[in-house]
Amino acid sequence: MKANLSNQSSDRKIVKLPKLLYLVVCLFSFNACLLNPIVQSVLCPDKDSSFNPALWLLSPNPLVEFNQSWAGVRKGDNLQLEARYYMYGYRIDTTFQWSSSNTSVATVDANGFVQSIGNGKVYITAISGDGRASAISDITVYSGFVYTSLDTSNSVSHLTMAPSTGLLILSGTDLAGSGPTGITVNPSGKFLFTGDFYSDTISHFLIDQSDGTLTANATPTIPAGDRPRNLITTPDGKYLYLASEGTQTIRAYRVNVNGTLTFIDSYSTVIGQSQIQISRNGNFIFYLSPTLTELISYRINYSDGTLTQAGVSPSFSNDGSGNVATHPNGRYLYVGSYPTLMIFNLDQETGSMSFVDSLNHSKSINGSAMHPSGLFYYLVHINEGIIACYTVDPKTGKITYSSAATGYAAISLRFMVIDPTGRFAYVAANNGSNLFQFSINQTTGELTSMGTVNAGGPQWNLIFL
Repeated sequence: MKANLSNQSSDRKIVKLPKLLYLVVCLFSFNACLLNPIVQSVLCPDKDSSFNPALWLLSPNPLVEFNQSWAGVRKGDNLQLEARYYMYGYRIDTTFQWSSSNTSVATVDANGFVQSIGNGKVYITAISGDGRASAISDITVYSGFVYTSLDTSNSVSHLTMAPSTGLLILSGTDLAGSGPTGITVNPSGKFLFTGDFYSDTISHFLIDQSDGTLTANATPTIPAGDRPRNLITTPDGKYLYLASEGTQTIRAYRVNVNGTLTFIDSYSTVIGQSQIQISRNGNFIFYLSPTLTELISYRINYSDGTLTQAGVSPSFSNDGSGNVATHPNGRYLYVGSYPTLMIFNLDQETGSMSFVDSLNHSKSINGSAMHPSGLFYYLVHINEGIIACYTVDPKTGKITYSSAATGYAAISLRFMVIDPTGRFAYVAANNGSNLFQFSINQTTGELTSMGTVNAGGPQWNLIFL
């Protein structure tokens, strides 16, 4: 009997132990909810709706987050930025120190209120009160003007975008040199340039800042080598680079304060490739190699505008296509080659490039465009009349086919631009006078036609200001 009683007593102790542990856990949890704010947020999440458990577990370092990490703001409009400070995932009340990288483009006050001033890119920074963390919002201030080169009528057309609908209205056309194809503006929106394919010139225009009207510069054209094509300007507006198809060179120019150009030097590329691109940080120019199967980067010397070869990409198959797009984070390059699209990682300090991924499309390539969010990438397939949309993983740079706008095979689609808000896209066509307009689904990137607008003639290339 004693043995039996002893066993019964032992059994009762075993039963009581879990209850005791349960009581201790309950008391600890109650105390934590009352006294420890971090543990309180884990055990009683409804006490702090701003707490992010994943952030607490994966990002122990202090960080600042914006309500908008990028935005397009029409010139004269404003934007309210909101910054939040997290310590171990727990939101901490603090003040922020705000600053603008270029107050001639936009200013910001002590509360994150951004007022746009002039065209261009600006970075708005918020630093936490303790100085331990910061965040940057990439802002583009725009006027809402679209300019397109009309190569068959030797002119440039100017269209104005309606802010709410995104629809364009033709405002006028102006004569350029013979056969303008490439077109660019300086970042401040004061000057416009075209590469005139048949007259071997670059045309210079002044832009009226109030309504976008063009006026031929006092020096309307300068020599540009044989058969000039596309042009780009540096982010600071000091230099312009031109792809000269006939002379097989990159030609460098200094942009003077009055909007005229001064020739600096030319750089042999051996091939007549017409596409040229610049890195997001403005340090490098990209151009196809003599074999058409590699991308070459050239470093820009900002003291005099000269170029020095910096890097060569891994080789890829190609038939001569070479439209290059850059990701907003600056780390990835997308080369529209045939039969595959190539993606490279760019070292933004050295200009070297490494392979990331490739995607077979087996279609012709003419233009491409990257959404300002960096989440969508578009390829213009000129012969097939297709504008393909791909979703982008900004962390890896890799893309996945998503959707396509089709039915434009007889239109000869050329190049595509997206407005800085990411809501609308415009595609030039070299057959007929209609320029194509699309709205963009902000979740999927899918394009929806908004019809066409008479651009004054067949278009070759276009740019958004």
